This record gives sequence, C-alpha cells and structure tokens, in this order.
Amino acid sequence: MQTATAESGQSRAHLLATELARYEAEQPGYWDFSENRGRQGSHAFFQYPAMMVPELQGTLLDALQSVAPETKLVYDPFLGSGTVLLESIYRGLSFFGTDINPMATLLSRVKANPPQGEEAAAAVTRVVERAKRLRKGELHIFPNSDKWFMDDVAHELTRLRRAIIAEQDLVTRRFLWVCLAETVRLASNSRTSTFKLHVYAAEDLERRKPRALEMFSSIGASNATRAGEHWVKLKDQQATPAVSIVRGSVLDDVGIPLQADALMTSPPYGDNDTTVPYGQHSYLPLQWIAHHDLGEDFDPDLLRSTLRLDSASLGGSIRNALDQEERDRLESLSPALRDFLVKLEGARPLLKKVLAFTKDYERALRRVSTPLKPGGFSFWTLGQRRVGGETLPLVRMTAEFLQASGHDEVTTIIRQLPRSRRMPVRNSVGATMATEHLLTMVKR
Repeated sequence: MQTATAESGQSRAHLLATELARYEAEQPGYWDFSENRGRQGSHAFFQYPAMMVPELQGTLLDALQSVAPETKLVYDPFLGSGTVLLESIYRGLSFFGTDINPMATLLSRVKANPPQGEEAAAAVTRVVERAKRLRKGELHIFPNSDKWFMDDVAHELTRLRRAIIAEQDLVTRRFLWVCLAETVRLASNSRTSTFKLHVYAAEDLERRKPRALEMFSSIGASNATRAGEHWVKLKDQQATPAVSIVRGSVLDDVGIPLQADALMTSPPYGDNDTTVPYGQHSYLPLQWIAHHDLGEDFDPDLLRSTLRLDSASLGGSIRNALDQEERDRLESLSPALRDFLVKLEGARPLLKKVLAFTKDYERALRRVSTPLKPGGFSFWTLGQRRVGGETLPLVRMTAEFLQASGHDEVTTIIRQLPRSRRMPVRNSVGATMATEHLLTMVKR
C-alpha cells in the first residue's frame, strides 16, 4: 500500500510540476504578477507586513486542485494576513491556520467571517456617531502611549474604542477592531514607511494633522464594501468551508490537524529583528483593541514590550545557539547550511543569529509537515536574505530539512518581485530582496 501511495504521489508530482511550468511557458514572466493591480476585497482590510500575492497563491491552489481534486483541507502554519485562507475558502476548501501574532489571528478571523456588507457599513456609522457624542473621558493609556500618539489623536481613538466596545455582536466588534487597527497604524507618530516602530522627525510631526475619527470612517466604509464583496464571492457555494484559526507558536502544541491534504505557507526568512518585525508592526494596534475580543488564546505577555512578540518568534532567542551537538545535527541534515556557516566563522554574532533561527526553523518544519497526509503537497513561498554579505540559502535548507522528514522536491519557481514589494535587508546596506522562490514538495 505504501509503495502504491508513493508511486501515485510521484506521478501526481510530475503532473503538478508540468502544470506549474505551463503557466510560465504560455506567458513568460507569469509568476512575477507585474501587472497586478494590488490587493482587492477582504485581502485589503489591513496593511500587514510582507503579504503574499493572492493571485499567486490562488494559481497554486488551482494547479493543486487540477491534479488532486480530492483536496479538502489546506493548512497554513504561518498564517500572517490570511492570504492563503481567503484563496482556499474561495475555492471551497476548508482551512486550518496558526500564527503566534494576535493581530494575524484577529485579522484572519475577520477575513473568514466578516459581517455582511450592509451590516458592516451600518456598524461603522453607529460607532462614528456614538464616538462623536461621547465626551472626553479617561484617556486610554499604555506604556509610552504619549510618545506614539498626539493628544488629540489619543482622545479620538479613546472615544472610538469606547464606541466599539458598546457594540453587542462579537463578529461586528472584531471587524471594527480591524478598522481601528488600520486607523491606529496611519494616525500614530510611527512612520508608515517602515515596519519597525520609528517616530517621525520633529518637523514631520509638526506638519502631521491626523484626524482619527475621519480616518476610521473612511477605512470602515471601504472595509464594509470589501466585506460585501467577500460574501458575493462565497454566495454560489453550497456550504461555507470550515475554518479553524489558532493563535500560538508552531513550536508549541497548538492542535495541528492530523490529516491535512495540502500545506501552503510563507515562513519567516530569518529572525524578526533582522528581517520583518511583525511584532513591532502589530504592537500599537493591539494596545487599542479590547483584549477580551482577541479570543481565549490571546497571551497578554506578548505585549509586555514592543520587542516581546518578535523575541518569542523563530530565532528570537540566541540562548545555546552555538551548541556544537545541535550544530552538527543541523549540518548533517542540510549540506547547504553547512557550507554557508563556514563563511560566518569569523563573525560570531552573525553565526549565533543564523544558528538560533535555523534551530527553531528546522524544528518548526518537522512539526508542521508531520500532519500532511502521504502524497500531500506542500508549497513554500521563500525569500533569501543576506547575512554578512552572503545569501542565506534558505530554499535549499528548507528542501533538505523537509527531505530528511520524508518529503521529495517537486519543483522550484523563481519570481521577480515588483519594486513596491522588495524587502530591505538590514545586514546588507542598500540591498533588497528582489526575488522570491516557490518551492513545492510532496510527502512520501
């Protein structure tokens, strides 16, 4: 039976590789999505860092369904903004996703189940009108809140917060919290040009006159329209696909499903501090959202400081990073890692960073790939950052780690990133991450 399953998996792997190659053959540069108009519908509720291209993930799912039409459950262990979630349910596929970031799980829960468009619009109007009627009361504060918000902005956000709490329906409140989160992002004193918390220069702050109430009203109206578009996309489905979202680290026990038909994700490219600080980007919005609406899996310790969430993510701790036995084990699994680490021998701090991340990353790959059924495909959208002037071979490392856990490589596609999505790389001044790799694996 295992031999038959393996042969079937390999046959389908060939069909899938052929199908994915067809897009590029028929339209050179197809995977670059250079003509993409930007995010539409519920994909645009909130500007989360480093979001995947919906059309790209959708094409991967289309190709998957063409060779494995029995696919029912898609699993994304690094949920992020919920791109794979939406593209899955739009194709009638059930979905299970996890993320350590409470902002990611809130956003995804709202994307999966927003209010109907008219209900959302009415709720936005109610909240704005209620907030206008409220007198200035006790200001909502948190550590250093006066650093991040002008006084007038803080008072308007406080009134909006009180007005949202007064709403009775949880689904509606969560939608409104996402609207408030985008308002906070735009109205705070932190620059929107970077994912890290970074206060505007004094002269820029003098010129800025953010009006939180007006911003919320505009954002809410746009998101209500997007919510309506979401339900239009789902209206022809006989039943709404099942969705389960859990906040938690992939390194912990977060109730991973036993049998996922496919895995599709974009894992971190390195520790958050030197790549994308998802935690810092989420810190201010999460301080304004009523924590009881974030779900029973919310951990308030993650907001203990602006750095706490990022330090709890993969590679966030460098403790025991240079353990020789662990390094030997990792190098035995990945020749690509072994060859790369030789280049960092004279740069101990960078070596510790890379090993700390790699230790967590390999463990995460083992855990998240385990529930994938035999013959199931996994799709990995990967970027390769530079460390000490050298490119970290994350694609080969990922493939080699997965091969050691019982997976075979199907194909790898390289796509050019549009300039608007190129990721700055802190370790190489002036350099950007200009390409992404789409790695496809199949479980033996």
